[in-house]
Amino acid sequence: MPILLILWKFKTWIAIAVLSLLWLGQIAYTNHLSGKLKDAESKCQAKIQKIEQQHLKALAEKQNQINQVSADYETEKSAQHRQVETVTREVQKIIERPIYLNHCIDDSGLQQLNSLIAKSPG
Repeated sequence: MPILLILWKFKTWIAIAVLSLLWLGQIAYTNHLSGKLKDAESKCQAKIQKIEQQHLKALAEKQNQINQVSADYETEKSAQHRQVETVTREVQKIIERPIYLNHCIDDSGLQQLNSLIAKSPG
């Protein structure tokens, strides 16, 4: 039993040593968990950046589509405006003819108006 007496004599130092080992173990485990947390955070940030890049790319593609539709609309609008202007000028010439004063619009004037109606999209 002399070993038990020796242990009893140094019980304070043994308790300090055990608590120190537990404390060092806890610090090591906390550092381990901290490293895992940093890895998870970096993976999460990478995923977020990837998703943001996909969204920006999709947004740019949609904006390009919108710009193309707008350009097509302006082209059609310009073409239709030229047609209306051409027919308006023709009708103006026809209206100034003497027959207009008696019968409103002659056959060539009706043809111009009907051609414009036939070309209209609606």
